[in-house]
Amino acid sequence: MGESSADVLVVGGGPVGLYGLYLTGLHHLKTTMIERLSSLGGQLEHLYPQKPIYDVGGFPAVTGHDLVEQLKRQAQQYPSQILLGTTARTLEAKGGLWHIETDHGRFAGRAVIITAGIGEFIPRRFNQDAIDRFEGRGLHYVVRDLSVFRDQPVLVVGGGDSAADWAMAVAPVAKKVWMIHRRDQFQCHEDSLAKLQALPNVELLPRHELVGLDGDQEMLSVAHLQHNQTQGITRLDVSRVIVAIGLVPGTTIFHDWNLTLNGHEIAVNSAMHTNLPGVFAAGDIVSYPGKVKLISAGFGEVATAVESARHYLLTAPALEMSHS
Repeated sequence: MGESSADVLVVGGGPVGLYGLYLTGLHHLKTTMIERLSSLGGQLEHLYPQKPIYDVGGFPAVTGHDLVEQLKRQAQQYPSQILLGTTARTLEAKGGLWHIETDHGRFAGRAVIITAGIGEFIPRRFNQDAIDRFEGRGLHYVVRDLSVFRDQPVLVVGGGDSAADWAMAVAPVAKKVWMIHRRDQFQCHEDSLAKLQALPNVELLPRHELVGLDGDQEMLSVAHLQHNQTQGITRLDVSRVIVAIGLVPGTTIFHDWNLTLNGHEIAVNSAMHTNLPGVFAAGDIVSYPGKVKLISAGFGEVATAVESARHYLLTAPALEMSHS
């Protein structure tokens, strides 16, 4: 298969990557986007399509799906090459270009912008048969349709922003919502916590953990909670459980790209430049002092990355690499 060449290779087609694609188009940079999934949108489209997003400028609230659709419309004003279902494997500098080997061929660009989020996002599971056996029977690690919670008693497991957003999303349709967290204080934004506390059908239970589910072959019906101080067990009659206890990072592929990493994240400077010449990164994949993991922050980061890449393309000499 022949190699395709571009000004910029964008690795990752989530919200930050899509905004970056719009910006490279704005500067008339020939761009190829490489996305491992079969459709664009990243976590928002594949894990949280119905979850309201509250922290994007200009949107008091917008679902993940609707935000992705707007980003796609914005990006697709300009021509680009978008490769779906294509996994980036290796990165190599050769002949003055960066070359990315994928499972569908090899692609070259003068600069690279990595917007891969947390990579292969996998919901963190309990890995306990007493709980996970009910996935598909009332236990949700991914929510695609809020209507299944209508008039149902719902348990939300988790104390962070995703759990709080799900609790607020299902509260208007659910009969009752419990939200539990193993710590003594919930870790979500204070505004979200205040809104949850004001909802009459929401009950917050700190220091509680889910230890088991019961039900029949069709649907779960009971959740067993344990207070982690008293060890007391509480039985809740619920028919739906949403688990939002985080995602498992899947960024190990970048460990072989000769990038400077901070754990599972790529270290960048204030220009979003990695340690490699002409390779930039933005969004949840990056690490730098003061990093804030918000979509809105990622938009600003990728704007900086595109501007840095544009400056690099105008001023940097060709990569000095051997033709091995």
